[in-house]
Amino acid sequence: MWVSLLSALQKIMNRFYVLVGSNIDPQKNVKKGLQYLEKSNALILEEVSSEFISKPVGMEGSNFLNLVLRCSTNLEFLDMVGNLKEIETLCGRKRDPDNKFTSRTLDLDIICWNEFEGMIGSYKLPDPDIEKYDYIKVPLSEVKI
Repeated sequence: MWVSLLSALQKIMNRFYVLVGSNIDPQKNVKKGLQYLEKSNALILEEVSSEFISKPVGMEGSNFLNLVLRCSTNLEFLDMVGNLKEIETLCGRKRDPDNKFTSRTLDLDIICWNEFEGMIGSYKLPDPDIEKYDYIKVPLSEVKI
């Protein structure tokens, strides 16, 4: 009975992958972000990749600490994006509307949503940068099923 219940639950859950990045006190901020995610009722954190250190792309600044999370949720995509943005804010993220290429305390970006391919709002999924950058591709390969 439990196996069939779990199987039914998994069918209604959305599986997604989150790219995590930080280049401002990254050890502290990534840890803090993961703690918020683990406490969240909005998602189930299934697996965390190993850390990947990368140079900044399109900007000057310190190296980034990146990792990828495999998660599931019963929320819709845009609701989950809102939850992730709230966690970024709780971790001190300040967005510059005129320049997206700035240092950051925490960046949480959904890079894959179920097996969906296409646009949801202004988001292209899967993220086209996956194949371009090792800091996404390598940690994603560790946790993707």
